[in-house]
Amino acid sequence: MDNNDIVVITGGFDPLHSGHIDYINSAAELGRVFIGVNSDEWLTRKKGKAFLPLEERLNILNNIKKVMMVVPLDDSDGTAKDAIRQARKWFPKNKIIFANGGDRSQDNIPEMDYPDDNIEFVFGIGGENKKNSSSWILSEWKAPKTNRSWGYYRILHADGPGIKVKELTIDPGKSLSMQRHEKRSEYWFVAEGTAQVETSNSIIKVYQQDDIVKIPLNEWHKLSNPFDKPCKIIEIQYGELCDEADIERAAE
Repeated sequence: MDNNDIVVITGGFDPLHSGHIDYINSAAELGRVFIGVNSDEWLTRKKGKAFLPLEERLNILNNIKKVMMVVPLDDSDGTAKDAIRQARKWFPKNKIIFANGGDRSQDNIPEMDYPDDNIEFVFGIGGENKKNSSSWILSEWKAPKTNRSWGYYRILHADGPGIKVKELTIDPGKSLSMQRHEKRSEYWFVAEGTAQVETSNSIIKVYQQDDIVKIPLNEWHKLSNPFDKPCKIIEIQYGELCDEADIERAAE
């Protein structure tokens, strides 16, 4: 390592996680760490909205011991070239190392054509595989679990009153109530495990992974998992009203 080398790393860091720490620590083994942080607008384009505002992310990164400098990026062109531009402005004579994480290669980064003869591009910094991801962490934030006695569900998508997509996870040995819906029909896709479905005519059927079940309007139905592994159902609701209030439960 040459202590005069400037190691440029970039990212949204939204939120900061252990994979980012590995990225920073590995970069610090190559030189002095200079971080370019993506804007709130870039995060909005990438995933819908920022979890932490830019100022908060800058403040967190500035307080990490192995980080020399943190700057906000002008990423309006969709690249991190502004990080190189700013690093060169601050350090006109130093060698710049543009360090990329494990999910990038010279074939998929636009920064490779930056016109500077004193830049080295390195890859696989922080490990070849992602050990964590802001997107994975934020999945719980975007679609939080609603716990029930039978397991839990998440709302994955809702488009007005007439469309909703849910993910249901039914624990082994558990079941939902016998119920029907007056204002919606449903399709169930068995994403994982095995499901047992009982309908109003007392017919019980077992469905395996990748099977599809249609629940028509006003049909009594009961979803169960009498098996030894969790069952995951993707439920597509459609009709006049897709709301938790539209559930009529049979008397036990």
